[in-house]
Amino acid sequence: MTTGAGLWGAGLEAWYGPGTPLVQRVRSYRPNRRGRIKLVRWARVGIARLAAAVLVVLALGLTLDPPPASGPGERGLGSAVILAIACFLWRCSLIRVVLRRGEIVFHHLWRHAVVPCSSVKRFHRPTNREALALETHAGEEVHFRWFDGSLWDAFYDFSVVCADAMRVHVSSTRSRTAAARHAAVERRFTWSIGADTMALGAVVCAVVGLVTG
Repeated sequence: MTTGAGLWGAGLEAWYGPGTPLVQRVRSYRPNRRGRIKLVRWARVGIARLAAAVLVVLALGLTLDPPPASGPGERGLGSAVILAIACFLWRCSLIRVVLRRGEIVFHHLWRHAVVPCSSVKRFHRPTNREALALETHAGEEVHFRWFDGSLWDAFYDFSVVCADAMRVHVSSTRSRTAAARHAAVERRFTWSIGADTMALGAVVCAVVGLVTG
C-alpha cells in the first residue's frame, strides 16, 4: 500500500474498491482544514445525538409543564435522571478516531488516548472475538471496540477501512528519530460543551429536587 502520499493519497481503491464522486463525498475521509482525518461511525453518532436531544426536550417539558400530580422534588429528580441519560448518550456520540500529524487520537466516553505513531508496534486482534487493538513498543494497548462490527459492513467493511487507515497513517507519518520510539500513550479527560452542560443541568436538577423534596 502506498505510504508516501499520506492517508488520502493511498486512494480509495486500496481500501474498499473504486467509488463514485457521490460515494466518496458520503465516505468523506479526506483531511479537514487542519489536515486531520476523522474516522467516525456517523450513523451511531446521529442516533445517539438525536436521542440525547429528545431527552433534553423531555426534561425541559417536565420542568416547564409538569404533570398536575407531581411535586417540585419529583420534577427535579426526574429531570436529573433524564439529563444524566442524555449526557451519557451525548458522550457516546463523541467516540471517534482522529488521525493527525504524527499521532492517532482515540476519543472514548470520558477520556481520549493520544498515541504517537512512532510508538506503535502493531495492530492486532488478541483473539478472534476481541476488537482490533493497537500495541505500543512499551506494551500498552488501546482497543477500538466501537469500530468493530456494524450493519454498514454489509455494504462496505468499515471495520477494515478503519484498521487499514490507521496502518497507512502510522506508516506514512512514523517519526524518523529512534529516541521517540518508546513514547508513552497519553490519556486525558475529554471535555464536551454539550455533555458537560447536560451533566451540570442534571446536578442542578438533582439539588433542587433534594432541597424541595
